[in-house]
Amino acid sequence: MITQESINEEWTVRSDNYNKYVVEELKTDRPKKWVELIESKAPASRPLRVLDAGCGPGFFSSVLSKAGHKVTGIDGSEGMLAHARENAAVYGDSPEIIKGDFGELPFEDNTFDLIVSRNVTHIIRDHLKVYGEWHRVLKPGGVLLIFDANWHLPYQPGPVREEAIRREREELALTGKGFTYDGSYEYIDSELEPENFKVFGAAMRPDFDIGVLRQLPFTDISFDRDVTKELWSDKEKRLYGATPLFMVRAVKKA
Repeated sequence: MITQESINEEWTVRSDNYNKYVVEELKTDRPKKWVELIESKAPASRPLRVLDAGCGPGFFSSVLSKAGHKVTGIDGSEGMLAHARENAAVYGDSPEIIKGDFGELPFEDNTFDLIVSRNVTHIIRDHLKVYGEWHRVLKPGGVLLIFDANWHLPYQPGPVREEAIRREREELALTGKGFTYDGSYEYIDSELEPENFKVFGAAMRPDFDIGVLRQLPFTDISFDRDVTKELWSDKEKRLYGATPLFMVRAVKKA
């Protein structure tokens, strides 16, 4: 059985590789585009009190702090937290980076104006519990923004897997490498229906997430199935185009 501790340990192993991507991303014009999108979907008050839930190497924590917001990043992976602190120092900002479980947050009710999360919610084991906890710490009128993708579908038999493998073969032929931390193939010859994705099965996201959020006191729930146009690199678009990044937005009832 997969536990939160084993998930944290896995992401510590993978943190160096994932951090390389974030460091490269911070040097592009994409941080500006991310801030513009997030601020356009956030409450109007400034500066915002922001929680970066599952902050990883601290991309959101860094760029939103540099934009003038008061940001707390939380993650359970020691490796990710170390990189988050390094990136904050290099990027010239000062978010608060803490270790903790984003499903059991050490904050009072009604603390944050905005909660952001990128490429994290696919590892959650109990979405209703975690989304409920995020709802608890949002202020009334606060906004939740989830960015993620259907990362589980390339591990399910079907057209998405076939397309993902085709794209991976083309990328390997073009550049000789993908994004994997150990140089292995990500989808080619990969295990079908691995334990860490059995929460979703063949479910499609963000439809899955919308169904969970509707069980909570959120309002104005909306989504965009593909926000990759200006936010993904050309390589990401080539390699992961079968599972584009989506955005979910939900507001805590005032």
